[in-house]
Amino acid sequence: MYEDVKNEIMIEKHFGCHIQDISKNVIISPVWPLSGFMEKADSIIKEFKGWYKGVTLYYHGKPVTVIQSGIGAPMTGDCVIALGYSGCENIFFSGSAGGINNKLNFGDILICSSAVIGEGFSRYHSQNIEKDCFGQTISGNEGLAQALFQQSVPIAHSLGVAVHRGKIFTTDSILGENKKSFDYMIRKGCDAVEMEASSVFTAARAIKRNAAALITISDLPLKRRNLFEGTEEEDEKYYKNTAYALPEILLEAASI
Repeated sequence: MYEDVKNEIMIEKHFGCHIQDISKNVIISPVWPLSGFMEKADSIIKEFKGWYKGVTLYYHGKPVTVIQSGIGAPMTGDCVIALGYSGCENIFFSGSAGGINNKLNFGDILICSSAVIGEGFSRYHSQNIEKDCFGQTISGNEGLAQALFQQSVPIAHSLGVAVHRGKIFTTDSILGENKKSFDYMIRKGCDAVEMEASSVFTAARAIKRNAAALITISDLPLKRRNLFEGTEEEDEKYYKNTAYALPEILLEAASI
């Protein structure tokens, strides 16, 4: 239905800017503030705001676009689909997740090039809308994931946290996280659970772009140190320290 709408109109409506204002390397996040990236920029090229808010900046002399994608698969997934109307080539997604693998701890970094679909968005952007894709694994780009991993290791070491490679489960419901659903996620080989990554990979595949994810661990639901109870001051410190460092990691990876 929207195939005949001009690319310029789509970009203007979604992002409030021109096509040329979006660089080939784009960082998107539902949670990290733009200010954290702007503070580290050589200079700001353009700030913009449409349905999504973002900024294009110079980092190490190279243009990088950063966009706040909104929380949840529909908002973030549509953000990626909209980037298909631009010259964007590589998408670096970053958010937070609950760790369900015992090796993960607060503030740890999880690099993902695959996710298990547990949201509804992907069904609309897969090959057959009548086929339920719940539980399927969707892959991103291994090259981008490796770049994120390499940039993460030295900074994580300085913070006293670990970097892992793994698989993530994307859910539509925080309160749908219970013993039955956690058991299912673990059987599917997932290390953590969040609300956007599989929609990013599905959307990136639909628009023929590259994508990978950098996730930091915000809680440990299986250990009753979750979003609602049980977290301690030390836990919060590790998470916040990593969250503060993520803009540098993402900008380094996006400016290679």
